[in-house]
Amino acid sequence: MNEKLKQAYERLNLPEDVTREELNKRLDMHLKRRRSNSTEDEVAAYEEEFRAYKTILDGLDQKEIQEAEDKRLEKWGAMSGVARKSENFFRLYKTHTIISIIVLLVVIFGGKALYDQWQERKYEATLPPVDVRIMFLGNYESQDSSGKNEELKQEIIKRYPAWKRVEAEIVYLPSTGGTDGGALDMSYMQRAMAMLAADHPDILIMDDATFEWIGQQSGLQNLESFIKSAGLPLDDNRLKRMTNPESGQELITGIDITDTDFATELPIHSNQMIVGTLGQDDSKTKSTDFVEFLLKQITNQ
Repeated sequence: MNEKLKQAYERLNLPEDVTREELNKRLDMHLKRRRSNSTEDEVAAYEEEFRAYKTILDGLDQKEIQEAEDKRLEKWGAMSGVARKSENFFRLYKTHTIISIIVLLVVIFGGKALYDQWQERKYEATLPPVDVRIMFLGNYESQDSSGKNEELKQEIIKRYPAWKRVEAEIVYLPSTGGTDGGALDMSYMQRAMAMLAADHPDILIMDDATFEWIGQQSGLQNLESFIKSAGLPLDDNRLKRMTNPESGQELITGIDITDTDFATELPIHSNQMIVGTLGQDDSKTKSTDFVEFLLKQITNQ
């Protein structure tokens, strides 16, 4: 018996052969007596006694486990000690083996991941630079079987050959109907804002509910000058306006391209596509050239 367990028996004035039943009765009495404790000294004494009870109960648990183990090894007779040591050795060996296998798997798969990442970077180094970053933000779902929007990217380049390489991302932002921002789910809106801040897209393609919400945040470029150059009437119903929250001025910041040759049958589930640009300095020209290309498609319809 260890010293801590011996002190627990002495603290409670209990014999070392006390049964669990007797100990439980004493513990019940102890808990009832706790309600009458009032002074700090009484409370402190109660806490010490409770820890002593717990030490004894833990000791009884260990004793019962040991007795059950001894009974299980009785069949080995005088060799029970050797059997116990052998079991402990193989249990420890088994644990070390499992840990070693886990470490080996981590090394293998971790190394493969690093190799794949290196191969991907090596491949990307052979590609032309990214012309623009496009984000489809709204109630959109990909039809791209690649899972990485590769088919979508290739279709965009096929329909607008001036670009050699684009990054395209679909951010699902479901709406419950209507055209106000309140029709959008708040948790999805928070995620969308995080994606916008992290990815800095040059071009946004949105549905109507998303356009209404994004317009309240400002940042979309005024497209009126490009529309005038294309000869499209400013009262065309495909032009989308928002009021600048700072100046109060109404601006044309979106164009509905749903029925254009560019947007039709892209590998993406959509009911509406409104294009807008965020006017990033390094790709501003390429973004506005794309808008002019879309306006030509609209005026030629």
